[in-house]
Amino acid sequence: MKAPYKVIYISLSRFSKHLTMVVRIIIPCVLILFLNFYGLHAQISPNISLGSSITAGSNASLRSLSGDFAFGFYALQSSLYLVGVWFDRIPEKTLVWSANRDHPVEPGSSIQLTSAGELVLAYVNGSNLKIYSGAAASLGTMENNGNFVLRDNSSRVLWRSFDSPTDTLLQGQSLVEGQMLYSNAKGISNYSTGEFKLEMQTDGNLVLSAYHYSDPGYWTTQTSADNVSLKFDRNASMYLVNGINDVIYSITMSTTSPVEDYYHRATVEYHGNFQQYIYHKRNGSGWKRVWRAGNDPCFVTSICGLNGMCTSSDNETVSCSCLPGYIPLDPSDVSKGCYQENVVNYCTDPSMRNFSMMLIEDADFPPDAYEGDLGQVRDVNVEGCKKAVMDDCYTWAASWVDSRCLKKRMPLLNARKSASTKGSVAFIKVPNKKSEPGLPTKRKNFNTRVLLAIGLITSAAFALLFGALALYYHPAIRNVLKRKKPPNAKTIGINFREFTFQELHEATNGFSNILGRGKLEMVVGHDPEVLSDFKRFERMALVGLWCIHLDPILRPSMKKVTQMLEGTMEVGIPPQVYDYV
Repeated sequence: MKAPYKVIYISLSRFSKHLTMVVRIIIPCVLILFLNFYGLHAQISPNISLGSSITAGSNASLRSLSGDFAFGFYALQSSLYLVGVWFDRIPEKTLVWSANRDHPVEPGSSIQLTSAGELVLAYVNGSNLKIYSGAAASLGTMENNGNFVLRDNSSRVLWRSFDSPTDTLLQGQSLVEGQMLYSNAKGISNYSTGEFKLEMQTDGNLVLSAYHYSDPGYWTTQTSADNVSLKFDRNASMYLVNGINDVIYSITMSTTSPVEDYYHRATVEYHGNFQQYIYHKRNGSGWKRVWRAGNDPCFVTSICGLNGMCTSSDNETVSCSCLPGYIPLDPSDVSKGCYQENVVNYCTDPSMRNFSMMLIEDADFPPDAYEGDLGQVRDVNVEGCKKAVMDDCYTWAASWVDSRCLKKRMPLLNARKSASTKGSVAFIKVPNKKSEPGLPTKRKNFNTRVLLAIGLITSAAFALLFGALALYYHPAIRNVLKRKKPPNAKTIGINFREFTFQELHEATNGFSNILGRGKLEMVVGHDPEVLSDFKRFERMALVGLWCIHLDPILRPSMKKVTQMLEGTMEVGIPPQVYDYV
């Protein structure tokens, strides 16, 4: 072979070897990239299209293109499921939004984007919950910021999970006026609606409160403006803006840099505090709190329920216990509150033999909690405060703080012992247990039950009497009684009718019809004035029952009566006697 051809041959051989090596390296890389691309877009697509569905228990979900968030069925410890959005890249799989937090579903239930463009949760029993049912949607997308969005065929946004928050805000999300965040009932063990809420009020004030207690708020921004909203921006800062987007109140500023290296969320926790967290995306080992509304966890209204006491030695964890003389409503969960072991009416017999004075160092009752203040005594020492409590039969407890004695009535709420209460003193009246030595236990228990039964029957009789008087003097009832009586009818007592056998026989159609089954409508159903506003009449009746409650401590003040009658305060059903005995 001639020399030039030999050189060309050797060069081609070397090129072929290099090309083979390059191909061996490049092709696997290309295949890996292709498979990753295919897996990302086909197996974990962020979209749900018309007619598609996700089934609970199938481990299927819609992941955002970034992989940070997922939408689908979130598994609970109870083996039930919530429709929700969660952080998907971290081990905790933290839930940030749910469509059915109070009604988890069984395996086999499904989320469907129906052919009509509705997002529906279909239960295994055949019933449905419409998550969205407005204009027809054609596509649902799990976006990279944690927002699940429905769009129509022109890509116009129809619905967003960001507009229906549960307990958490994410970056780029807002809480507009009238919207609320509700805490969970018990952290990751119970995601149902809890006791606390953060509300962006229509008056421009951001308020954190225990809404079951008509609480005015234990943390507020005290702002006032039109069209105010809470912003949690992409820099992880929280602030309030008015209708023209001017910042009127700064809550937090970003404390992490760079922001994009962290996950961020702001959550109303189940213990009632509003807190902001971060989680490092690459080497994070858990959520780290960077801000909270209250530094003392015991500042939360009703965190330990009625007659409970909150203790926090480290300003982080909370321990609930019953006040002296009280026992838990639920021994398995003291935070639900407590009730009095021995009921005593101090105003009936205010002598010292009916109660003992308990003193708790470094503890207090915060002022204005549940309108429980009875006034205060200024420039007084500890002994003077103790005497003020003993001398006032309406006072059940008191706080001595800075030479002031703040007296409290029932119900006792928000007793606390923490770093912020150092130097304070709490006083509590504890009823003495009555005992009669020499009597057998069974005999004493029997006598107690008999006396209790007699007391309840007597109290119930008086309550019925007062209720009858209240109803009698109501205009609607007076109209009924103005009807003409038969000439042979008699009256007994205070204008109560005594009916003859013939009248009862005719009125009941030979005793075949039952009269007066206890329905309020049957008593006043003929009165057009009542029928025109029956809700108002019902409210008046409930207020009347509160005002004649057997326990004078629970009777509302005139201020509350006015608010209840005006409709500015909710009127609940008065508690039964045995709830407080």
